[in-house]
Amino acid sequence: MSAIWKYSRFFIGTWIVLAGIPITLTGGVWPFTFFASAIGALLIGELLSGRYEEEPAYEQAWIFYPIQYFSQLASIAMIVLVAWYMGLPNDLFGLGAAVGSITGVDILSRQAELSTVWTTVGVVGLGGLAGALASIAVGHELTHRTENPLAVFIGRLGEAFSLFTHFSIRHPYGHHNLVCTPADPATARRGENFYHFMIRSIVGQKKMTWDLEAERLQRMGQSPWNWRNKALRGWGMELLVVVFFIWAAGLYGLLGILGVTFVTHLALELANYIEHYGLVRVPTEPMQVRHAWNSNVTASYYVTVAISRHSHHHADASVEFWDLKAFRDQAPTTIYGYGISFLIALIPPLWNELMAQKLLYWDLNMATPEERRLAMTENLQSGIPDLVEAAKRYFAENGPAAPESARPHPADRLATA
Repeated sequence: MSAIWKYSRFFIGTWIVLAGIPITLTGGVWPFTFFASAIGALLIGELLSGRYEEEPAYEQAWIFYPIQYFSQLASIAMIVLVAWYMGLPNDLFGLGAAVGSITGVDILSRQAELSTVWTTVGVVGLGGLAGALASIAVGHELTHRTENPLAVFIGRLGEAFSLFTHFSIRHPYGHHNLVCTPADPATARRGENFYHFMIRSIVGQKKMTWDLEAERLQRMGQSPWNWRNKALRGWGMELLVVVFFIWAAGLYGLLGILGVTFVTHLALELANYIEHYGLVRVPTEPMQVRHAWNSNVTASYYVTVAISRHSHHHADASVEFWDLKAFRDQAPTTIYGYGISFLIALIPPLWNELMAQKLLYWDLNMATPEERRLAMTENLQSGIPDLVEAAKRYFAENGPAAPESARPHPADRLATA
């Protein structure tokens, strides 16, 4: 394995983002073609790449830090380019003219002649991919380095351009403490379809972000309504991004940033959905590798910046992405890689059918006795026949479940966590 590939393979998403910049400037059929091809290549890559369970040492790990910073800046550049495109024929910052003077290509005339609805879909899609592959996957690592203000700031800056700065607060301080319990809005419940989960998760995470910051400031004897509130500062950054898009392209600019945000949030919530779906934990017990669905599919490992080794990440969030272990035998596994699992999650009947057996295996072979009872209670409410039947057998042998009034299904309560 060459040293270049060894260190750069985690940043395939960044390569895609960088390629999207000149392709967006080229216009015509190319942005949509590249957007669709990138997604297709990622899915095919999962099917063909096999599994990667090696755990190599990285003697020059310092190199990952500047690459991660560069990745965030590349993502921002791609998303700013969406604002430029949506504002045409106005040439934001004279970008088209500047590129034309260097390349000899009349960028503005080319865009005017060749742009179609599909061009717009492709450009906005590439902006969303930039948010998903860089702002989420790479930014996630940066905002976990809570002891490094520069890393957190650059991570939050990338998040601001996809309007999800709440992630840098809610994820390390909320999700990692509450995951696999009803208090975590980003943990999907058994029988909860993705579409319901996405709404509940987004609303619940926003609320949790505010609650976490309000509680932190109250412990300091301060009102949450001041500049020290990181939630307010993050939302202020997002507001500036929205204002910038409106300034650059008016209503089309607003639609552009909303489109980018939708793609990014869709990817983030699909990841949240598949990473902990149906898993339960006694709130007072620590996270273990069994509390996250793991994937060692090679393509997912590279594209997600190793976050597909999610079991180790949650068992010890201080471990850097390049040191995450495969846990081949100890951790529950996703249906397949992240991309394929995303597609299946969009089809609830198929998802339920495939995940039911995985959940039952987890209940019988990985859960503690206390977790098994919690799981069987959720099974009873899931509406999935195999899970309901398993729960009935369990409670027939081990005593009754809690009364219905005492165990409302968390998925029935939007944003209460």
